[in-house]
Order: sequence, then C-alpha cells, then structure tokens
Amino acid sequence: MDIQKLKYFIAVVENGTVSKAAKVLNMTQPPLSMLLKKFEDEIGIQLFRREGKRLYLTDSGQLVYQRGIELLASSEAILQEAREFQQDHRGTVSIGCAAVANFSLIPEVIKRMNDRSINIVTHVKEGSPPYILDHLRFHKLDIGMVRNVYNRNDLMTTKLFTEPIMVALPPGHPLTGKKSVALEELKDENFLLHHSSYEYNISDTIIMECKKRGFSPNIIYWGYETLPMLGMVKAGMGITFPPKSIVKSIGFDLPPLAELIDPLITTTLNMVTMKNNVKKESVDLFLDITKEVIGEMEEEFGI
Repeated sequence: MDIQKLKYFIAVVENGTVSKAAKVLNMTQPPLSMLLKKFEDEIGIQLFRREGKRLYLTDSGQLVYQRGIELLASSEAILQEAREFQQDHRGTVSIGCAAVANFSLIPEVIKRMNDRSINIVTHVKEGSPPYILDHLRFHKLDIGMVRNVYNRNDLMTTKLFTEPIMVALPPGHPLTGKKSVALEELKDENFLLHHSSYEYNISDTIIMECKKRGFSPNIIYWGYETLPMLGMVKAGMGITFPPKSIVKSIGFDLPPLAELIDPLITTTLNMVTMKNNVKKESVDLFLDITKEVIGEMEEEFGI
C-alpha cells in the first residue's frame, strides 16, 4: 500500500470533498482525483460511491479509512520511539485524565520516575471522558484514566483500583469532625454530582441509594471535574463525593472530608487504551510504576 496515497485518501475523507482536500494539500483538484483513482486501482477496492460531483464512502472505504488512521499513527509511533531510543531512551507518555488524578496519583508516579532517573517525559491532558475517548481514537493519547466503564469494540478497559468514596463538607458544617457519615444524614443538603454522557457512573448509584432511603437528593450542579466541585463545597454551596485518593492530592486545600459508610459506595479507576495501539516501552515503564503506587495506596486505604 502506498502510504502517500493513503494520506491523500484520508485528507479527502476528513475534508469532505476533493476540492477542499486539494486546497489543504496545496494541490489542484485534477491530480488529486487521479491519485485517488490510482489508489483504488492499486488496492482493488472501491473506496467511494460517486453520485454526481459528490463522493460517499463505501463500507470498504470506511474500513480503509479507520485502519489507515491507525496505520499512520502506528508508523509515527514507531519512528518516535526509535528517535527516543537513539536519544538515550528519552521516551514520552501521553495521558488523558480528570484533574483529580493529576493531583493525586500521577505526581507520585512522576516523582518515582525522577528519583530513579527514568528518562520519560509525561504529557497530561485533563478533560471529560468524551474528550479523553476522542483523543484516544485519534491517537493523540496513549492512555486514558477514567472512572466509567466503557464497552466499545475499539477500546480496552483495564481496572487499576477500586476505592471508597468520601463526602466533602462545607467548612463549619455540623457533621465536620465526624470520621464517617450515613447517606440519610445528608438528605437536606445540596448535592454536587458528577455527570457522564457515557455508561453508568457513580452518581447513578448515589441517586439510587438515596431513593432506597426515602428521599430524592437536591441536585443543584452537574459537572465533569471533582476539583471545581470541591471549590464550590469550600464556598458553602453544597456537598460532593470525591474518591478517597483525593487525600493524596498535592497543592490543593481540601474541604472537611468524612467517609460514607452507610452505604459503602466504591468507585473504580480504569485505564482505557485503543486495542490496536503500538506498544511503547515508555508506556510500559509508566504503567509499571503506576501499579506500584496503586498497590501502596490500596494497602494504605485498606481496600
């Protein structure tokens, strides 16, 4: 397969028309149309269905497009890793996660790599689960760390660790100072909950458990990120439910926390990767140390 022609084909798909792709590629339209036809002839597959001046991807064309993106990303990953190997094994890892993981888990991993002179540069992009999944699919991330479970054909989900959730209380709240609280004690509070546009998440469990106890929570805010909600809690706007690992946060002043014990609700941090990603030595090293840190956190939290 001619990689250059594959790039031209992908450009046409992503720009919508041959004329728009030609402008992006700094070409004229006739040579690009000719190259597309040659590409189809070489691989023996009809990529487009032509209706007048419009092009529509065939099912086979859609498959070539998806696998082509993966092939180009894999080729770039191989070249990048080879360059890094030549430059004294200086690797890179790109991670997408919620801000809370970037305040608790990841700093300890970075510290240990630095202490052991492991020459890896870590790129972290904070964002919502949809943002992370999109960047994984476009091969802009090596790893996603999310708390939802995703059942998708192109994704592989691996459990990292499970931990109990806490209750974050406003300063001066009557329950401040208690080591643990029951959900029923919170029935008159304003709830700040985590929203998710994918699958079942921890907020669904909280709402279900509230209803089992005879009340519907007064939800005043839905958000993707824990840290802004903790800031709102500190401002006295309501309560929220962070994971217990929040206590490991670096550089953030936490509001009063108590364990939620009735019921005990847990949340799982998952690693999400693309099934067809090329393996990178730097990613494997990062994950080895991550698992080491998580093992110690599980022992500390008794989970």
